[in-house]
Amino acid sequence: MAEISSELIASARGWLRITTESRDEEIEQVLGACLIDLSNGGVVVIDPADPAIQQAMKLFLKSQFGYDNNAERFGKAYEYLKYSLALSGDYNTEADDGETD
Repeated sequence: MAEISSELIASARGWLRITTESRDEEIEQVLGACLIDLSNGGVVVIDPADPAIQQAMKLFLKSQFGYDNNAERFGKAYEYLKYSLALSGDYNTEADDGETD
């Protein structure tokens, strides 16, 4: 599972328009839940620096925090993106490291 860095938490604060660090623990827990949900949904390649994965995290956070009173809309968008990632060859298989048995 990908590590949730302090830089990622800081980015998440910005996505949610939160200016204080008082909710960092909650943000970290929700990000962790998002990464687990992506994995359970069939996404194998989960790199928090990848723009599509970041978009999934943004949508998941906004749905969980009730951002802008559009939680349901963000939740649906997250689910559609998760399905798309799970069906994509770039995200549903491990990278081949070139080794053969």
